[in-house]
Amino acid sequence: MAVKRVFTINGSPRKDYNTAQLLKAFADGAREADSEVEVTEVNLYDLHFTGCRECYACKLRDGKSYGHCGFQDDITELLHQVAHADVVAFGSPIYFSEITAQLRGFLERLWYPFVQFKRGEPQIIAPRRVRTAFLIPMNLTEQAMRRSGYEMLLQPVLQWTGYVFGYQPQVQFCFDTIQYRDYNRYWADAWNVEAKKLRHEKQFPIDLQQARQLGLSMVKSVDF
Repeated sequence: MAVKRVFTINGSPRKDYNTAQLLKAFADGAREADSEVEVTEVNLYDLHFTGCRECYACKLRDGKSYGHCGFQDDITELLHQVAHADVVAFGSPIYFSEITAQLRGFLERLWYPFVQFKRGEPQIIAPRRVRTAFLIPMNLTEQAMRRSGYEMLLQPVLQWTGYVFGYQPQVQFCFDTIQYRDYNRYWADAWNVEAKKLRHEKQFPIDLQQARQLGLSMVKSVDF
């Protein structure tokens, strides 16, 4: 039996905070679903790379890099591995209504080589269909998030991922998370800190369990 391959891609600079904890829970669920699963956990802030460089090596006629990113840096091989995975979970906090620049740059490099412009041929040439998920914690409440239109702002990322890899991404939003371990060290008294802490203590374990269940169910859905 083939081994199921799972990647978690952390687009946060923090390796042990909200996003990282959600991705770890997802990975734990993946391992619970299948004891033989291979889980690779990646922190993008550990790697040196840029977004798309517009070198167009992936579009060259008869080019050796046609259909995959030809720019060489720390994520070149990782892009290939992720495109051949069974399940990939991307995680990012929200910065100014968007995912982080690191995750956005990674996704640019991941998507673009698989979108081709040959007349009369399929536009998408990804090597396989990949099940994906996005785990997105944020400081806003759910009401403030919907009022601010974040769902609409994030749609291009979700749509392109689904278009390229053939499955609509699963999405888990986590609301009103804790930003600072010690709020007293920062000018951050616009929030009701005690209320945030109490909510976090009650809600975040539920969020982690949901992430774990998502990892479990997505790996179980993989059928060879």
